[in-house]
Amino acid sequence: MESSDLWRQACTEIRRVRWLLGTVPLPLNSRHLRFQETARGLAGTGARLQQAADADLVGQLSAVAQALTRLGEDSSNPLAAGAMTSLSSGRRGKSVVAVTNRFYQDAVVRAFGGMRYPVEIGLVSDLLGTEVYDSAVVVGPVGWLPPGVLNAPRAARLGLVHYDFYREPLDVQPLFDEGPALRGSMPTRIRRRETRIVGTPSDLTDDTAPEMAESLLTDLDVASLAQDAVAGLPVEALRDGVSGGHEGVEARVALLADGSYVLLPMESSVHKILLVEPDPDDEPSVEAVDGASISVGDFVVLRGSSYYQSLVERADVALGGDAPMLRALQQEWKAQLRDRIAHHPDGRRGVAQDLMARGAVTANLDYWTSPWCIRTRRKADFAVVMHYLGRRGEAQDVWEALGRIDHAHRSAGRSYADAVQRAVSGDLWQQLWVERWCEISLDDTDSGARAALVDAVLPGQLSVPPHYLCRLRTSEVP
Repeated sequence: MESSDLWRQACTEIRRVRWLLGTVPLPLNSRHLRFQETARGLAGTGARLQQAADADLVGQLSAVAQALTRLGEDSSNPLAAGAMTSLSSGRRGKSVVAVTNRFYQDAVVRAFGGMRYPVEIGLVSDLLGTEVYDSAVVVGPVGWLPPGVLNAPRAARLGLVHYDFYREPLDVQPLFDEGPALRGSMPTRIRRRETRIVGTPSDLTDDTAPEMAESLLTDLDVASLAQDAVAGLPVEALRDGVSGGHEGVEARVALLADGSYVLLPMESSVHKILLVEPDPDDEPSVEAVDGASISVGDFVVLRGSSYYQSLVERADVALGGDAPMLRALQQEWKAQLRDRIAHHPDGRRGVAQDLMARGAVTANLDYWTSPWCIRTRRKADFAVVMHYLGRRGEAQDVWEALGRIDHAHRSAGRSYADAVQRAVSGDLWQQLWVERWCEISLDDTDSGARAALVDAVLPGQLSVPPHYLCRLRTSEVP
């Protein structure tokens, strides 16, 4: 369905519900899950598309809507029941039920509050810290967990509770019974117990389409949470890995405390991002850092556009009426260089060798042809490039013109960081520490930003267009 914009919003809603169903231990009729509300929306979408879309696809949409309607009438909490069954071992040590996202943590705490067995409700990231629990249960498919949870368990007894249509990937098996895990100086084997089935499968289908709704669940079990997070991005961009003639950038998905996420570059010097951390006096300190350096526990500041795009917007305001002309110069020399690379028999390597032979000290073609490059770092290298492009006489004038952009970007970076610094000081700083995220109103722009804690960095890599990096994205799965 996702190959057409006609179905994109419906697919987004189905992914959101699928994530909620599989990872949030709340009663199925909880107002937080909104299953029946979503069912009505999907049914309405199907009705509108009935005359224009493929009948089989409309039928699938209808089957999902019917299943969600029934789920939304069910007061049971199967994930919580499974978690408590796994924890009921008679042990007296500290126990924790770990969920994948902070956004629903308070609601889950209330749901478990009426149960007699004392248990903490934490996050999966809590199992990556230093505290050791007597027993822990993680709610959600094993493929959605950070590797460290299983590679170095922080609990003597670790359980995983998930629906049986989430089949475990084969590469998890070697973690168990195959070799020693070090505990202190003594090696010990991790023993895997047999899977325990709790209850019976819910009747998600009616008599008219039993196989259809089942396949809609089981056909999705191979997706990782990282893949789910970017499932709403244009299919062509992810398949081809290109956007505007640029190669895709290797990225990882970081989940944020507010339920949103951000794509972070794997390699350094690709994108900057604003980081907020306490200074020696426990006051907020805002700094632009390399996006590849961000890790769990960091507070980042994000907008709907990337940090680079934010700088472009601010810099263009400073450049005034000359901005279009200067930006055209910036794009022109890079476009010519990309064209040389595309037509050279040896590609990037051949162009790099040509430039070095002509006297360039560096030939960082990946950076020079990237969207965020303004000009080369060394003036002499820029002169070599311009000569190579047949524009030797323009080198000095273009270098100085691009210098205006460079200066505007540097000033914009300082002003952006200063605006965030002013915004997060005082009460908002305390709110950020308590709530782990907050909205920021910037005093020098109409658009705001959001500061949020990085709760988890998901396993796996993705190739995405560069302009998708380091920007706030509303999760396709909350």
